Amino acid sequence: MTEKRIAVALDVRDIKEAENILKDISDYRLIIKIGYALFIKYGKDITDLVKSMGFDIFLDLKLHDIPNTVYNGVLSAVDLGVNYLTVHTLGGKEMLQKAVEAKNGSDLKLLGVTVLTSHSDDYTEYIGSRYTINQLALKLAKEAVDSGIDGIVSSAYELRSLRESIGKRFISVVPGIRLSKNKKDDQKRVATPEEALSFGADILVIGRPIVKAENRKEALGKFIEVLDRC
Repeated sequence: MTEKRIAVALDVRDIKEAENILKDISDYRLIIKIGYALFIKYGKDITDLVKSMGFDIFLDLKLHDIPNTVYNGVLSAVDLGVNYLTVHTLGGKEMLQKAVEAKNGSDLKLLGVTVLTSHSDDYTEYIGSRYTINQLALKLAKEAVDSGIDGIVSSAYELRSLRESIGKRFISVVPGIRLSKNKKDDQKRVATPEEALSFGADILVIGRPIVKAENRKEALGKFIEVLDRC
């Protein structure tokens, strides 16, 4: 069984601010999610900083390109010593297979992004899909897992059907986690930690509720209490 863990989304733009956040939460064994804002600006400097402080690295780039370009991108992530890397499942079967080929022999875990938590039902109308949000997420997730992708990023509400419909074991990563569902920010499909865990989540991605808290260590502690209870 996969260990239940928290990934803190380091959604800031300055490396000094990032370092201060990491110091505040350094007592815990966490995964740190690095997105565009920090990685485009600082590259290897930010991944080296996170690694030097003992955290696992979740590089959230949602790679989506022609297969060979994604292959080379995954190779570079392996060279960086990244633990988790996102690819976008809309990239297609061949792209996913090339990503898996590139990471073989390493400890890197590839995570497939299906439908972003900022999307609601009108997204499928926008892309002209005949599928509902849930159907689209399931189709993309199943194709990814069948291609060898290690895990799936989805909202908590797709997760139950993913678990029931996909015959293989996969790491489930759920963003949009809030202690209270009244605080959504730009996330439309948020969930509490209890809900996500009950649906089968392995990794809970939490950003602003921790990063923007007045007392980050205390805020993180509240989420950890939930993991300990569930």
